Amino acid sequence: MTHAPTREDLFAEGTILLFSVSLGMGTVLVPLVATAAGYSLGSVGFLIGVAAVTQIIARAGMGALMDRFSTRTFILWAVTLLVVSFAILALSDALWVFVLSQLLQGAGRAYFFTGTQTHVVRGARPAVSALMIMNVTNGIGLLIGPLLGGFVGDVSLRLGLVAATLIGALGIPACLLLTRYEPFVKPRPAPGEAAVPVWRRPGVMTAGWMGATAGAWRGTLNSYLSILVVEAGHAVPVAGAMMTVANLAALGGSAVAGTVRRLGVRASAALGTVLAAGGIAVMVFFLPHLVWAGVFLAISGIGAGILQTLGPALGAEAVSAQERGRSIALAGTFRAVSLLVVPMGIGALVFVLPSAAVATAIVAVATAVPPLVVRGRRRPRDE
Repeated sequence: MTHAPTREDLFAEGTILLFSVSLGMGTVLVPLVATAAGYSLGSVGFLIGVAAVTQIIARAGMGALMDRFSTRTFILWAVTLLVVSFAILALSDALWVFVLSQLLQGAGRAYFFTGTQTHVVRGARPAVSALMIMNVTNGIGLLIGPLLGGFVGDVSLRLGLVAATLIGALGIPACLLLTRYEPFVKPRPAPGEAAVPVWRRPGVMTAGWMGATAGAWRGTLNSYLSILVVEAGHAVPVAGAMMTVANLAALGGSAVAGTVRRLGVRASAALGTVLAAGGIAVMVFFLPHLVWAGVFLAISGIGAGILQTLGPALGAEAVSAQERGRSIALAGTFRAVSLLVVPMGIGALVFVLPSAAVATAIVAVATAVPPLVVRGRRRPRDE
């Protein structure tokens, strides 16, 4: 069944697009601001990873908070936090400002992606379809943002942050026009039945591991891709273009996620994991040769797109309608942990390994092991 675009679709996708363009600009600019301010390559991973601290805290508490606040409220908080994070970094690159900016951005990203994923699956569309449209819109924003950030940042990194701030701010009025869905009502178990925690439901943990792998991919891009490209001798706009290649591929992965889903949950998760992690691990060694680097970066993006679309959809399908917020928030927490561990892991290895490329490849391979080894309980549809 097809669903005609509605007023709600217009404002939801508009908010997502503006937020993603702003965030995409930041993924190129923020690491370069850090290196321009004199922070070492190893320190950059830790500084970028700080954002995941508030992501973990915010996502872990969102399940309960969704019983009190509407999803529109979370999206509004998210846009505001992202705008403030770029605004203060445009004013100063002092260490405490950098850390505060990353903490605000982390909370904003957590509220935005969990909030928007939960918001769109409450509409009339099936979960996979709603999340595919959301991820396509998000992907378009992440295509535009890095390119725009690269070109503006080539003129002035500070000017790029100002532009990211203004574009993000345009999302606030669009967000205010979204439908205000009522907060969730936590379901009570039937008399005589014990309540089963959301994380123990079949399919929810698989969704979590899919989110973790997608988070590892995104954490690598956000922290070290632009630095590795510039270190390989390329200009800042090339770093922006490479980020756009990755996001374009992720957009393609999201678009084919519904088809890949027919392979079954386990096969879909394994395929996405191998493509996302393997592509990154190979890509870093081809950065002096941009064509081959772009090919393997695209392969990784396709895998990440599959994971970041199917993971939340699987989590939403595995529980009742009133528990979807908690399930999606749990999968998002897995993603947030990866966004913390991966940049910091690369940053730590940089101090003992010959290059950031080698460190990135090792971490990419390591993040693929748990999702491929850990087996959740079998879902009936996979029989």
